[in-house]
Amino acid sequence: METTVTLRPPFEYSPWVFLVGIAIFAAFLALVIWSLSKIIGPRKKKVEKNKFNVSPIRRNIGYQYIVKEKYIAQIQLLDRKYRNGKINQREGFQTLSLLIRGFVHDITGINVETATMRDVKKLGIRYLDKLMEEYYVPEFAEDGRAISRELSESCATAVGVIRSWT
Repeated sequence: METTVTLRPPFEYSPWVFLVGIAIFAAFLALVIWSLSKIIGPRKKKVEKNKFNVSPIRRNIGYQYIVKEKYIAQIQLLDRKYRNGKINQREGFQTLSLLIRGFVHDITGINVETATMRDVKKLGIRYLDKLMEEYYVPEFAEDGRAISRELSESCATAVGVIRSWT
């Protein structure tokens, strides 16, 4: 018994199938290259959080002038209250501390309200560590303990630092 086999013509692909295959392959290749660049590529240096990432509004000279004048007025009011006997020296140093810390926060955006002296020194803000050293001991001194620095002198120093702040 003899059998015959008839062959059919070869299966032909449409040009669209070929183009879609190329597009899928190109997308896959791009994904592989992107993934490798993320894994092997150069690393960006991380910017330290506390290194004066000052917002554009805080860089504005007008904003700084308004903030400076606000805090200078508050420090001068504090000095008048102390000279008139409305507050004692320890309360004055505590208020001065809050004012200076608030000023630094408003100008730089760095939260120093709860920072210790060591934290402030690490920040490296010019004059701030010296100014805080001046009121730090009197702020936490016991009531009976003699305070070597006069509040009025510290207020004058604080006003000078605020005026010279850049």
